[in-house]
Amino acid sequence: MTTYTITEARPKLGDIVRRAAAHQQTVITDHDQPIALVVNFSDWEDMEDTIAALRNQISRAQGVQPIPHEEAKRLLRQAAADAAAK
Repeated sequence: MTTYTITEARPKLGDIVRRAAAHQQTVITDHDQPIALVVNFSDWEDMEDTIAALRNQISRAQGVQPIPHEEAKRLLRQAAADAAAK
């Protein structure tokens, strides 16, 4: 995984996006703190699916009625969109 500061990343955005398309993640930092991860979109969707499945397993183990998978995906995508809008 490659790491760049915001300043370093600006002129390399095209390269960073192409790396993401090739399933290579890039971390962007600000004042030595990681603030963003550039990741392939299909990889992100796979991560969302995994998170939803794990949440459902935890819910079942706790005796709670799990949220249907498609509903969990919708909620996760909405939360991501809400966070991006902030």
